[in-house]
Amino acid sequence: MNNILSNKEDLREMLFALQDKVAAKLSVDPNVDNLLDSTDLFDQWEAVLPDAEYPIFIMAVLNNIRSDVVIDTILNSVLDNAVTPDRSVSARDTGSVKNNDHPFS
Repeated sequence: MNNILSNKEDLREMLFALQDKVAAKLSVDPNVDNLLDSTDLFDQWEAVLPDAEYPIFIMAVLNNIRSDVVIDTILNSVLDNAVTPDRSVSARDTGSVKNNDHPFS
């Protein structure tokens, strides 16, 4: 149980660091389209988030939303998605060796 909580806290720190990077980039150039077209900051997260939660994740990062409810939902989705071996495979998953690979481990 502590291992899962530790992973969740590590993911939370990674998510907050990502939000800080995105906020810094948007403070220099506030054009969100430019950011989304020119960055690969979201690629690791896209690989582990279910399709339904990915847009929520993007909006939370772009708007620097750090409420516990939103952040926990995103982190739980990552963790649930990573440990569910029988989940359906989407187009973005086809590069993974296994569906339950976690790029942050």
